[in-house]
Amino acid sequence: MLGRILPLRRGVAGTTCALALLLLLIYCAAPTRNHYWDGIGFALNIEGVPQDEVGHQPHAPQAGEVYYNPNHLLYNAIGRGLYLSVKPLFPNVRALDVLVGWSIAASVAAAAMLFHLLLRSTGQLALSLWLTLLFAFSATWWKFSTDANAYVPGTAVLILCALLAARRSQQPVLVIGVTHALAMLLHQIAICFYPAMLVAIWRHPGWPDRAARWRAMISYSLSAGVSVAAAYLTVWRGTLGRPLDVKAFLAWVTFNGIDVLTRKTLAGRVGDMWLANFRVFFGGKASLALSFLEWPQLIPVALVVAVGALLIGRALWRHWTLWRQGVERRWPQWKLRGEQAFALAWLAGFLAFLSVWLTEYQYYRLFCLPAFILWLGAVLKDTKLRGHRWSHPLPAFVVMMASLNFAMYIGPYSRVEASPPLHVALEARSVIAEDAVIYFTEFHCDNWWMKYFNMGTSWRQAPVDRHEELAAEVDALLRSGRRVYFDTTLYGQLSGANRTKHRLSETFTFDHALGFANRKHHIQFVELKARQI
Repeated sequence: MLGRILPLRRGVAGTTCALALLLLLIYCAAPTRNHYWDGIGFALNIEGVPQDEVGHQPHAPQAGEVYYNPNHLLYNAIGRGLYLSVKPLFPNVRALDVLVGWSIAASVAAAAMLFHLLLRSTGQLALSLWLTLLFAFSATWWKFSTDANAYVPGTAVLILCALLAARRSQQPVLVIGVTHALAMLLHQIAICFYPAMLVAIWRHPGWPDRAARWRAMISYSLSAGVSVAAAYLTVWRGTLGRPLDVKAFLAWVTFNGIDVLTRKTLAGRVGDMWLANFRVFFGGKASLALSFLEWPQLIPVALVVAVGALLIGRALWRHWTLWRQGVERRWPQWKLRGEQAFALAWLAGFLAFLSVWLTEYQYYRLFCLPAFILWLGAVLKDTKLRGHRWSHPLPAFVVMMASLNFAMYIGPYSRVEASPPLHVALEARSVIAEDAVIYFTEFHCDNWWMKYFNMGTSWRQAPVDRHEELAAEVDALLRSGRRVYFDTTLYGQLSGANRTKHRLSETFTFDHALGFANRKHHIQFVELKARQI
């Protein structure tokens, strides 16, 4: 294998730089505006809106404290550190922009590292490049690469672990353990990478005997486990000031675990997993493309998809014909080599977890997407991308997939209009007063958008069952010159609280401010004004 890689070494650095620059330009050219709701929550916390286990509490004291969600313990802390580092240079920067920049940088680095892993495994520059592009332009990875989330940085750290483990010299197991711990502290699900690392250590030729392998696995396990445990205990005791209660501590560490345990039948779980795996590679809807892209943009995409489908069909038909004629009767020899065993262990660890928890969410599969790409490279490395016998369908598939994903997913969602919560929040800047007071009953995800893009607004939880107190508060605010609004949940709840609504209607009128409603979102804000006598 080394002999096959050495002739490529001269062009590897240039190819890696060109690949990284290409991905950086593409990701930056069309960043998503349909932000993952958790990313808005992260940005809110970083800019001073505190959180706790029951959600964001914009009315609570101690604003500015970092929220240490045990599912992704250090993501907010690292994000805040990056934000505070960048803000002196760019005073107007928003935390969301910093988190998106972190995702883009992590994604580009992940692709570059995966490219080198593929080169080591296959020894083929073209195959490695096309497989890396398959990874980089898969729908969910592409979308989350331009969004604020813990998944892309966490996956990038796992690929770094794999790159360190692939060294031909003795593996730096202590460094790998600490690096894997960082991935787990970015997101707990990275613990599912543990079986893959044990396989990588056990099968590595750098260890002289079985005893050395056992010592290496124990060293790696201890360095990863101790690092993670130390971080959780430090946050629990030192930062949060919680008592040393083992039961409470474990309940906090496994926070949200039971809630995401699937209760579907086996058939339902299998259906969820197949659909989620498909959505990793293909995303969006034709209606999005037709709504937000112009025909001059859609026609080239349609031509690329049509030509790509023809090339793939032609390649597969030619291969099938040659196989029937006996020209190519032998199936590829898929011997379980070291890289295949590692990739399959990586896949198995995550898919076993995702068959019971979080079965329907495709973005959790990003953590094992590199494993699938590495396995595919190990399988395909004995077939040529060009040859007189049959043309490889991989390049056509990658170009077709990327074109479809851009037209039906990435392109539309780079537009503000395709994201109703963002559209309403930005529209509110010209409708809702900057220092307005907004009452709510539940500070849900749509409200996160409104607060984040209108940070001057004040949010208060309404005492619906104390109508006299609420009326007095609103009256005092209006007399002081403030403008007052009710959000969707509160305005809707008034319909079931006739006494409160009647009391408010005696003194105030409800004036519709702005809103949006569809199958997924129901966003409405109404303004309260003093009734003219």
